[in-house]
Order: sequence, then structure tokens, then C-alpha cells
Amino acid sequence: MSNVFGFSTEPSAGGDWLPIIKYDARAGRIFRVDKMQSVDGFYNEQIDITQTFKAVIDFDHIEVGWIDFPVGSAPSFYLVPMGQQLPPKPSEKHKNGVRVLLKLAPSCGGDKQVREIASSAKAFLGGIEQVYSEYAREKAKDKEREKNGEQKKYDGQLPVITLVSTTPVTTGSGATKSTNYRPNFAISGWKPRPVDLVHRATQMPSGPAATTNGSGVAPSTGAQTVPPPNSFRAPAPAVAANLDDDFG
Repeated sequence: MSNVFGFSTEPSAGGDWLPIIKYDARAGRIFRVDKMQSVDGFYNEQIDITQTFKAVIDFDHIEVGWIDFPVGSAPSFYLVPMGQQLPPKPSEKHKNGVRVLLKLAPSCGGDKQVREIASSAKAFLGGIEQVYSEYAREKAKDKEREKNGEQKKYDGQLPVITLVSTTPVTTGSGATKSTNYRPNFAISGWKPRPVDLVHRATQMPSGPAATTNGSGVAPSTGAQTVPPPNSFRAPAPAVAANLDDDFG
């Protein structure tokens, strides 16, 4: 309801805020970022979901372009749908990146299963590119089936991905030597789009100084220290007979 200011002063139900997950390339781990409340106010808590990660991912609407994650501020997104020409690079701080929505399985999703992940880390981009290419190949096969008058295999469906392992990637030498971990995702099945996995396009800022992500909330990048997963290897994903138990 509006008041003398011309807008509602009622507490927000939080429906416009899209929670996030993040991939820490330095540690090779996936975190769910939950907004928590204490007596001192709200804070972000990072939950490690590396071993249990499973999600329906909306590769149909993946966005690509430029991202900047300034410390203490909301990320700056200049993104377009996959396949469109990239926008001009808005600043030297912006790096090539991707953003995509997904729905986590109840085993790792917490109270809010529909989330977004966005990253400009080269290690993450290499991993997500690999599994996206697998998705694209299967969709291309479906187009050929349709062209040949056959029934499409994945019509209206999205891939379910899991994290199988991580691969260390070392760059530089001496004092500049660093190791990041590329995620190795795999498609463990396909599922019709969940009704609550609704695409929310990134709103293109009006100028280079804009730093909104379209939600008005600055997702925390965090500073959590975790040991590198030198021997991390999740069980090989099995194709589930009925994914409705996870995502229905």
C-alpha cells in the first residue's frame, strides 16, 4: 500500500530478491549464500554444498557479456542472451562472464531453491562451457530429429547437472604462480522446466557507472577461507529414474 511518500513502506516479502550460489575457483567449492537475520540485523551465511550439488539449470536463457564485482557494492552486469552480439566493454574492470538461473535439489537448496550464479573466473567459465556444450549438442540432435519428422527427446526439458570433480589449473610462475580449480560438471538427467524456475533477464544499466544487478540487492562475494579440494571427487552421477522427487 502507498502512503504520503507515494510508495509502500510495508516490509518487503523478499520475493524480488533472487538468492545466489557462488563457485570459489581458488578452493574449488560451491557455496549457497543464505540471507540470515540476527539481533544486529541481516548477514550472509555461506553453506558449502560442493558434495551434494545438484541442480536443474536454465541453459535456455544463459546470459553472456561483461561483469564487475566491486568490493562492497552490487555487481555490475552488462549481459545479453547467448547468441547475441556482446555489448561494448564498459570499463577496464569488467571481465567476460556468464549468468544463469538454476533450481537446486532439496538436499542442497535450503529454503530457496531457485537461485542465480554469475562469474567471470576463467576456471569456472571453462567448466560451465564444457557442460553447456554437451547441452547444446543434445539440443542440436533434437532439432535434427524434428527435421526428420521424429519426436524430440528433450522437448521442453532442461539438464540436471552435478559436480563430478575439480581439476587444478596452475598459471604463472614464482611469486605470480597461482592455482585455481576448474569444475567438472556432468549432465545426470533431464527434467521438464520446474514451474518456479522463471527466467529473470538482467536489466542492462543505462551507463557505465550503474552497478545494479536488477534486484537492488548486492550479493556478497564473501571472504570465507576453505582448504583446497586436492582430492575432491564426488561419486559419478547416475541418471535418475524419476527426478520429480528432487525437483517436483
